[in-house]
Amino acid sequence: MSRQWGNCSPSGEIMINPHLVKAPRNCIDYVLIHELAHLRHHDHGSRFWNLVESTIPDWRPQKRKLDGMAEFLFVT
Repeated sequence: MSRQWGNCSPSGEIMINPHLVKAPRNCIDYVLIHELAHLRHHDHGSRFWNLVESTIPDWRPQKRKLDGMAEFLFVT
């Protein structure tokens, strides 16, 4: 797993990038919720995002923050 924060396989196996431990806790929570939502919805359709939002309503700023820190977190 190189530039992904997490992955949920078709068989339901979730893998998390070890670099994620360097991120703020709320960003880690977003990634975990995102991957867990894939256990129910395997795509990024509206039902998937509705589930994410029902669990973590402020996911958008967390995703933006994480995306903005990605280059730094992956190299340090």
